[in-house]
Amino acid sequence: MLVKKRHQISSKDLKAVLEEVAKVAPEMVGSIDRRKGAEMVELEDGERIYMQEGKPILIEHTGKIMPALTAAPAVLSKIAKVVVDMGAVPFVVKGADIMAPGIRSITEGAKVGDVVIVQDEKYAKGLAVGILLMEREQILQKVKGKAVKNIHHVGDEIWNGMLALKGS
Repeated sequence: MLVKKRHQISSKDLKAVLEEVAKVAPEMVGSIDRRKGAEMVELEDGERIYMQEGKPILIEHTGKIMPALTAAPAVLSKIAKVVVDMGAVPFVVKGADIMAPGIRSITEGAKVGDVVIVQDEKYAKGLAVGILLMEREQILQKVKGKAVKNIHHVGDEIWNGMLALKGS
């Protein structure tokens, strides 16, 4: 991932971002310290990463704001969960989208377009943040196809903080 721009965002812009965050994860608003400010990293592909004290806290993907896996556990616990079988884990942590047959359970009330946390069935650890692509009922009926678009996963450049500046 190459960084196009990187800069501190104004308190006015941070307030606007937090208003969007409140729509997805209201708990997250309280976990972001406005006094410390935030840095916005714009990537060449148009994604934006919001960081506080060098740690990714939010990801903006195609206009949708979601928490990074490095966000506070209290925040991540409030997001809808998709639990995958252990056979899917190696693929998810390499960035693969989540296929419906590998899903063991999904939070009731989750709907297409929602931000979800993908967890393994054994340890219930967050593996990825994604966007639900398929209706919950279809997933539970093991309809074939992509059920979750993997946006950010354990071990990616956001997780590791290795966002390279363009031209470096």
